[in-house]
Amino acid sequence: MPLHQELLDLATELVNRNPGAPVQADLRRGVSTAYYALFHLLVHEGATRLVAIAAVRPRMARAFDHKIMKNVCQDYARLTPIGGQLVLAGQLIPQGIQNIASEFVALQQARHQADYDTAAAVTQAQAQTDVMRAEIAFLDWQTVQVDPAAEAFLGELLFRGIPKR
Repeated sequence: MPLHQELLDLATELVNRNPGAPVQADLRRGVSTAYYALFHLLVHEGATRLVAIAAVRPRMARAFDHKIMKNVCQDYARLTPIGGQLVLAGQLIPQGIQNIASEFVALQQARHQADYDTAAAVTQAQAQTDVMRAEIAFLDWQTVQVDPAAEAFLGELLFRGIPKR
Protein backbone atom coordinates (compact mmCIF):
# COMPACT_ATOMS: atom_id res chain seq x y z
CA MET A 1 0.00 0.00 0.00
CA PRO A 2 1.44 3.42 -0.89
CA LEU A 3 2.50 5.76 1.91
CA HIS A 4 -0.19 8.33 1.09
CA GLN A 5 -2.95 5.73 1.52
CA GLU A 6 -1.42 4.46 4.76
CA LEU A 7 -1.36 8.05 6.06
CA LEU A 8 -5.00 8.60 5.12
CA ASP A 9 -5.99 5.37 6.87
CA LEU A 10 -3.99 6.39 9.95
CA ALA A 11 -5.63 9.84 10.02
CA THR A 12 -9.07 8.21 9.96
CA GLU A 13 -8.09 5.85 12.76
CA LEU A 14 -6.70 8.66 14.92
CA VAL A 15 -9.72 10.96 14.72
CA ASN A 16 -12.15 8.12 15.39
CA ARG A 17 -10.11 6.34 18.08
CA ASN A 18 -12.04 7.57 21.16
CA PRO A 19 -15.51 8.66 20.02
CA GLY A 20 -16.85 9.36 23.51
CA ALA A 21 -13.76 11.05 24.91
CA PRO A 22 -11.40 12.15 22.13
CA VAL A 23 -7.78 12.83 23.02
CA GLN A 24 -6.33 16.12 21.74
CA ALA A 25 -3.09 14.45 20.69
CA ASP A 26 -5.03 11.96 18.52
CA LEU A 27 -7.18 14.67 16.95
CA ARG A 28 -4.24 16.98 16.27
CA ARG A 29 -2.08 14.18 14.87
CA GLY A 30 -5.05 13.03 12.76
CA VAL A 31 -5.48 16.46 11.18
CA SER A 32 -1.76 16.75 10.53
CA THR A 33 -1.64 13.25 9.08
CA ALA A 34 -4.58 13.99 6.77
CA TYR A 35 -2.65 16.93 5.31
CA TYR A 36 0.47 14.81 4.85
CA ALA A 37 -1.61 12.10 3.15
CA LEU A 38 -2.68 14.59 0.47
CA PHE A 39 0.80 16.10 0.27
CA HIS A 40 2.35 12.66 -0.31
CA LEU A 41 -0.32 11.69 -2.84
CA LEU A 42 0.59 14.73 -4.95
CA VAL A 43 4.33 14.19 -4.48
CA HIS A 44 4.00 10.51 -5.41
CA GLU A 45 1.96 11.29 -8.50
CA GLY A 46 4.32 14.11 -9.50
CA ALA A 47 7.44 12.01 -9.05
CA THR A 48 5.95 9.06 -10.92
CA ARG A 49 4.65 11.08 -13.85
CA LEU A 50 7.34 13.71 -14.23
CA VAL A 51 10.49 11.58 -13.84
CA ALA A 52 11.03 8.55 -16.08
CA ILE A 53 14.01 7.17 -14.16
CA ALA A 54 12.64 5.41 -11.07
CA ALA A 55 15.95 5.65 -9.17
CA VAL A 56 15.83 9.47 -9.39
CA ARG A 57 12.24 9.84 -8.15
CA PRO A 58 12.95 9.81 -4.40
CA ARG A 59 15.51 12.60 -4.78
CA MET A 60 13.21 14.63 -6.99
CA ALA A 61 10.32 14.11 -4.57
CA ARG A 62 12.34 16.05 -1.97
CA ALA A 63 12.18 19.10 -4.25
CA PHE A 64 8.44 19.58 -3.64
CA ASP A 65 8.04 22.54 -1.30
CA HIS A 66 5.02 23.00 0.98
CA LYS A 67 4.90 26.79 0.56
CA ILE A 68 5.21 26.67 -3.23
CA MET A 69 2.58 23.96 -3.41
CA LYS A 70 0.28 26.10 -1.30
CA ASN A 71 0.81 29.09 -3.60
CA VAL A 72 0.06 27.01 -6.70
CA CYS A 73 -3.02 25.54 -5.04
CA GLN A 74 -4.24 28.99 -4.03
CA ASP A 75 -4.03 30.06 -7.68
CA TYR A 76 -6.02 27.03 -8.81
CA ALA A 77 -8.53 27.46 -5.98
CA ARG A 78 -9.18 31.08 -7.02
CA LEU A 79 -10.00 30.26 -10.63
CA THR A 80 -13.36 31.59 -11.70
CA PRO A 81 -15.34 30.06 -14.55
CA ILE A 82 -15.16 31.73 -17.95
CA GLY A 83 -18.10 30.70 -20.06
CA GLY A 84 -18.87 27.98 -17.52
CA GLN A 85 -15.36 26.46 -17.63
CA LEU A 86 -12.22 26.87 -15.56
CA VAL A 87 -9.27 27.99 -17.64
CA LEU A 88 -5.65 28.62 -16.67
CA ALA A 89 -3.04 29.70 -19.21
CA GLY A 90 -5.35 28.61 -22.01
CA GLN A 91 -5.86 25.11 -20.60
CA LEU A 92 -9.22 23.78 -19.41
CA ILE A 93 -9.04 22.80 -15.74
CA PRO A 94 -11.41 20.13 -14.43
CA GLN A 95 -13.40 21.08 -11.34
CA GLY A 96 -11.75 18.17 -9.52
CA ILE A 97 -8.33 19.80 -9.77
CA GLN A 98 -9.71 23.01 -8.31
CA ASN A 99 -11.29 20.97 -5.52
CA ILE A 100 -7.99 19.22 -4.76
CA ALA A 101 -6.21 22.58 -4.69
CA SER A 102 -8.82 24.05 -2.33
CA GLU A 103 -8.62 21.05 -0.01
CA PHE A 104 -4.82 21.22 0.01
CA VAL A 105 -4.89 24.87 1.12
CA ALA A 106 -7.54 24.20 3.77
CA LEU A 107 -5.73 21.14 5.09
CA GLN A 108 -2.40 22.94 5.28
CA GLN A 109 -4.04 25.68 7.32
CA ALA A 110 -5.73 23.08 9.56
CA ARG A 111 -2.41 21.30 10.01
CA HIS A 112 -0.71 24.51 11.09
CA GLN A 113 -3.47 25.17 13.60
CA ALA A 114 -3.41 21.60 14.91
CA ASP A 115 0.38 21.53 15.20
CA TYR A 116 1.09 25.03 16.49
CA ASP A 117 -2.01 26.59 18.07
CA THR A 118 -2.08 24.63 21.29
CA ALA A 119 -4.32 27.19 22.98
CA ALA A 120 -7.28 26.29 20.74
CA ALA A 121 -8.82 22.86 21.14
CA VAL A 122 -9.44 20.73 18.07
CA THR A 123 -12.89 19.18 18.15
CA GLN A 124 -13.56 15.67 16.96
CA ALA A 125 -16.08 17.01 14.44
CA GLN A 126 -13.52 19.39 12.97
CA ALA A 127 -10.84 16.70 12.84
CA GLN A 128 -13.27 14.34 11.10
CA THR A 129 -14.14 17.10 8.62
CA ASP A 130 -10.44 17.63 7.87
CA VAL A 131 -9.90 13.92 7.28
CA MET A 132 -12.94 13.91 5.02
CA ARG A 133 -11.35 16.76 3.05
CA ALA A 134 -8.36 14.53 2.32
CA GLU A 135 -10.62 11.60 1.43
CA ILE A 136 -12.56 13.78 -1.02
CA ALA A 137 -9.33 15.05 -2.57
CA PHE A 138 -8.18 11.44 -3.05
CA LEU A 139 -11.48 10.64 -4.79
CA ASP A 140 -11.23 13.77 -6.93
CA TRP A 141 -7.73 12.71 -7.96
CA GLN A 142 -9.10 9.38 -9.17
CA THR A 143 -11.45 11.23 -11.52
CA VAL A 144 -8.99 13.80 -12.90
CA GLN A 145 -5.68 11.95 -12.99
CA VAL A 146 -6.03 11.03 -16.68
CA ASP A 147 -6.76 14.60 -17.74
CA PRO A 148 -3.76 16.42 -19.30
CA ALA A 149 -4.43 19.30 -16.90
CA ALA A 150 -3.58 16.98 -14.01
CA GLU A 151 -0.04 16.54 -15.27
CA ALA A 152 0.28 20.31 -15.78
CA PHE A 153 -0.96 20.83 -12.20
CA LEU A 154 1.65 18.40 -10.85
CA GLY A 155 4.32 20.13 -12.90
CA GLU A 156 3.33 23.50 -11.48
CA LEU A 157 3.52 22.10 -7.94
CA LEU A 158 7.13 21.14 -8.55
CA PHE A 159 8.50 23.57 -11.10
CA ARG A 160 7.05 26.87 -9.96
CA GLY A 161 9.81 27.08 -7.39
CA ILE A 162 12.50 27.00 -10.06
CA PRO A 163 13.61 30.54 -10.94
CA LYS A 164 12.99 31.68 -14.50
CA ARG A 165 16.16 32.50 -16.41
